[in-house]
Amino acid sequence: MEPVTSGAVAPARNAFREQQWREAHERYLVCARAVFERLGYHDATVADIVEAANGSRATFYAHFRDKADIAACLFERTLPAGAAIYRRVTEFPEPSRELVRGWLNEHVLGFWVHYRVEVEAVNHAMGADPSVAARHYQWIVGAARQLEPFFVAWTGADEQVGLTRASLLVLQLERLCYHWLVRGVEHDRERMLDILADLWFRELVLLRAGPPR
Repeated sequence: MEPVTSGAVAPARNAFREQQWREAHERYLVCARAVFERLGYHDATVADIVEAANGSRATFYAHFRDKADIAACLFERTLPAGAAIYRRVTEFPEPSRELVRGWLNEHVLGFWVHYRVEVEAVNHAMGADPSVAARHYQWIVGAARQLEPFFVAWTGADEQVGLTRASLLVLQLERLCYHWLVRGVEHDRERMLDILADLWFRELVLLRAGPPR
């Protein structure tokens, strides 16, 4: 699940300057998260982030294109954790509906709650910047690739079909969790877990079986 990186690229520096660059980059990300959590994405400004970081606009723009870009970079920090979650489901010796339900309950839903600030910010950023939306779709595909052990039978002309099916499964879960756990649309947790477990278990079985012949 490789991040699609920001347009800002660190120029070649000696080791000390490179460390300074990385520390400044991280400071802006940490402060951006705090500002987005306090003010919300729409009300937050680059000036708010710069002030929180005790930095300058020139330094900000040396690292990020704009507010949407820093929101995207902030979300990219969650990608390793997201990848680990999807890999976990491939480690079941033999998937069952009960194991899938437990995975959803213990790992997936917790991820969305823990990273709600990052998720909220990047969803707003997608609406403001088409390039962030494009990056987001690549993140979805990257997550789907973690499920590759389930679609190894999809080869040749069917390989893209298998990946697309897995991507749609991830995208459906991502959209539901955003509206439910981040935006606060009410759902009965146990009922929703039952529905998601049915959908995921059925689709994982179909993916593993390979394309219909």
